[in-house]
Amino acid sequence: LPISVCGLGVDHIDQIEASSNYLLDNNKFTFLHISSCFPRKGIECLLESYFKSFNANDDVILIIKTFKNPHNDIHYILNKFNKINPNPPEVLIIEKDLSPSEIKSLYLSTNALVAPSHGEGFNLTVAEAMRIGIPVITTGWGGQTDFCNEKNSFLIDFTFEYSNSHFGLFSSVWAKPSVDHLAKILKEV
Repeated sequence: LPISVCGLGVDHIDQIEASSNYLLDNNKFTFLHISSCFPRKGIECLLESYFKSFNANDDVILIIKTFKNPHNDIHYILNKFNKINPNPPEVLIIEKDLSPSEIKSLYLSTNALVAPSHGEGFNLTVAEAMRIGIPVITTGWGGQTDFCNEKNSFLIDFTFEYSNSHFGLFSSVWAKPSVDHLAKILKEV
């Protein structure tokens, strides 16, 4: 029988019309992170690097599009960084469901996508952002390195460590993105 081979692909994003009523207009340099905020997604690394790089006097904002779930500690982690930082940079958390049109608008309203993941199988948000021309900052290890390299994205240095995932697997290892290197990249971008 004839078969068809279909890759993961990201050209679906081309067919989505951006929602004109969800374009953000904040006149700030905007970093975007879209994920479940599970520990594997590197949200603590992202916030630590962002807070290390910027403060309230800087014209930047980090938008985190996520959803509520039992493994998502984004509010706790953000409060921790806000408490130890007397002049914290702006962070906006979006937890409501967005349509594909609204998600595309969110991409188009940002200057760079940041994904300091501990490990990925593919990382659709990175691929979608790259497809529509948004600069990407991501860990230099994981599934996204099938299409991310030093010529088309900003790769974060990493080391390996035992994972802290909610699966609690014995001897499971993941990549640990460098907080200092990510902070440096954020400033450069």
